[in-house]
Amino acid sequence: MSDAPVSTPPAERRTQAERRAESERRLLQASAELIVERGLELTSLADIGRRAGASHAAVNHRFGSKDELVDRLIEQAGEYYAATARGRLRGLTGIDALMELCALYLDLVDGPDPIGRVHVVLWSEAVAHTAERRAAHLDWDRRLRDFIETLLQDAVAQGSVDARLPVPQAAISIVGSLRGIAMQLLLDPGQTDLSTAQAALDVMVRDALRPR
Repeated sequence: MSDAPVSTPPAERRTQAERRAESERRLLQASAELIVERGLELTSLADIGRRAGASHAAVNHRFGSKDELVDRLIEQAGEYYAATARGRLRGLTGIDALMELCALYLDLVDGPDPIGRVHVVLWSEAVAHTAERRAAHLDWDRRLRDFIETLLQDAVAQGSVDARLPVPQAAISIVGSLRGIAMQLLLDPGQTDLSTAQAALDVMVRDALRPR
């Protein structure tokens, strides 16, 4: 039996694009963690670099400014929500898809990944800032409302929602309810039971929307 050492194949080298993507992922994760912990105004690009194990220069090179960082974080949050929704809403339609979307939204806000809740913190801070800072949040909200409107229209067509429902206004009310519960989860988590809040929201929305 040979005593020659068994050679192991060399580790596959990552491409430059893969290294850039991994670097951005670490920076965005560090950004989300810090912003959730202390807010955007008290989070510097240097803080983000230290948390991610990167230099201040690397953060500046990747994002350039806080506004660019915020835009990318909101985009990342949108991608995270969309990817999760594609899995959880598969096979659901109408009112059932709408209520699963509501549950998904709150689950991600309350979940372990800060990307799932950072947009709520950024949204609350943006209200008091310039129109430029609010623009990215408005786009995120409008896309969420548009999706909710689509689910409501499907439910109307199926007959599970009142045909006289003012769909755009109902979508605004649903987003407002989700935002309110999300803020309670962040501000007073000890007094906010997520499962109870989700169950109450489900009952209220279904009752408000059912055909009369």
